Amino acid sequence: MTRYEPRHATPWEQGAGSHPGGRQEQQDRWGLFESPDRQGLLAIVADGMGGHRDGALGAQIVIDTARSFVLNPPKLLQSNPLAALDELSQQMHEAINLQSEAARSTLVMVWLVSAHAYWLNVGDSRLYHFRHGHRLMRTRDHSAVQLLMDLGEIKESQMATHPAQNRLYRCLGGEESPKADMGDFAVQAGDVLTLCSDGVWEHITEIEFWTMTCDHGPARAANLLAEASAQRGGATADNATLVLLRANSVVAESLPWLRRLSSGFAALFNRNE
Repeated sequence: MTRYEPRHATPWEQGAGSHPGGRQEQQDRWGLFESPDRQGLLAIVADGMGGHRDGALGAQIVIDTARSFVLNPPKLLQSNPLAALDELSQQMHEAINLQSEAARSTLVMVWLVSAHAYWLNVGDSRLYHFRHGHRLMRTRDHSAVQLLMDLGEIKESQMATHPAQNRLYRCLGGEESPKADMGDFAVQAGDVLTLCSDGVWEHITEIEFWTMTCDHGPARAANLLAEASAQRGGATADNATLVLLRANSVVAESLPWLRRLSSGFAALFNRNE
């Protein structure tokens, strides 16, 4: 499995787990990539589509492209992170099409820098943001069942078991350029972020992401939840992959507004002396 291991303490405790489920091949991929200046971290999950060989290929291209992007970051990633992530998704899409006519992939990724999260998703792999055991947000699936839920025809709890759950209208690869959803939010110490493929969120409840991370830490929890997804799915279980991130106390030290505020107070006191 492709990954990058940071070699020093970061503001984020990290963990990832992956299980093939009842499938013969693991077509999910995940990655954790740190920027060369050690100021940013990209977490990413991709769920390959397009048949036996091409599904895995599509997801692997997504991860390989992300790695190269972060280890050789454009200036845009610092000045406009969301625009940079959108550019990255376009590069992934083009790279998939160059190598295969059939390969497709979902994408969910989050760029973490200075106590802030910038996210992008295409397809039905998800990002969740939890604080104090409550979900603050989740990405919106590009799927038929998400549209049914938006129309009020089904409840959110029914999405995982609906017959049309696997019908997506957006992905990476293919003739249409990806139309990603993007956003950003501030993070605090103790926050938990979950990125996962549909093979996980179909079988794991939201509160389990929080409680398992709190009880076991992200590394152990990710493996336990991937295994639980496969067990609950049984013989037909889909590939299950997730990344768990928990902000530690160091994240508070990364708040740029706090540093500016402190500097402002210091300057004020100096003038009054």
